Amino acid sequence: MEASSQISVASLRAACAVGLLALLLWFPGAARPQIIEGEVPKQVYLVVDQDRLVASNVRFSRFDEFELDARERVRETAIGQAVIVVVTNQNIVAYGVLSGWRSIDLRPKEEIESVSAQDYGGFVVTSKRFLNFNGQSGVWGEQSRRPRK
Repeated sequence: MEASSQISVASLRAACAVGLLALLLWFPGAARPQIIEGEVPKQVYLVVDQDRLVASNVRFSRFDEFELDARERVRETAIGQAVIVVVTNQNIVAYGVLSGWRSIDLRPKEEIESVSAQDYGGFVVTSKRFLNFNGQSGVWGEQSRRPRK
């Protein structure tokens, strides 16, 4: 009886393997990870509307607003597939499709050197620091720059 149960287990494993292989051949995209670098679908759009920023979140079919201060003006924007970065004369504001709006203050006499956004990430280089934004977690990362010699 032990030999027949070993055969049954082996037969069951073989049948499962064949079934899994058939599914993978029938649905080849199922074996790929959900997010592959450079293949994140477009999920956000930005509207600058007078004194507010409006993110169109296509993924969740909603609009999220960020109110600007009375004297705050947009200077530069970068839009990725799932992240938005906006530089104003007072703040650096980012929006992640999964995290919403997050802002950090500009420092006195801090100049923006570059702004970029791709997939879920935003990156800003200023005269005083490097900043990155994770659009999935909504967390800003910051590294001070070394003084120029």
